[in-house]
Amino acid sequence: MDTKEFLGSAQELIQGNCEIDYRNAASRAYYSAFHCCKSLVEKLPNTHSSIGSSHQKVVADLLSYPDKRIKKLGKKLEQAKTLRHQADYKLHIPFTRNNAKQVILHVKQILLEIDEILNDN
Repeated sequence: MDTKEFLGSAQELIQGNCEIDYRNAASRAYYSAFHCCKSLVEKLPNTHSSIGSSHQKVVADLLSYPDKRIKKLGKKLEQAKTLRHQADYKLHIPFTRNNAKQVILHVKQILLEIDEILNDN
C-alpha cells in the first residue's frame, strides 16, 4: 500500500458534513506523514532511536539528524502529531473542517519536502 493513500482518504473525509469526518481526516492525514517519515528514517544512516513509542522514535530520529531539512521535518511531524492527538483525544474541544484542512495542508507540505529530499539524494 502506498502511504500517500492515507492522504487521499483524508481528502475524501474532509468532504463530509460532521465532526467525526473532520477528526478522521486529520488522523488519516497524520498517518500519511508518519509512514512517509518513517520510511525516510529507515533510509537514513545512523538513525533508529530506541527511546519512546514508534511515533516518538521517528520524531526523535528526524530531530537528531544533522541535516537541517530533516530536522525541520521532525518539527513538522511533531506538530502534525499534536494536531492528530487533538482530533483523536480532545473530544471536548470542537474540531472543524478548517482544523482538518489545516492538518491536510501541513501534511502535504511534509510530503513535498520528503520528495525533495529523496530527489536530492
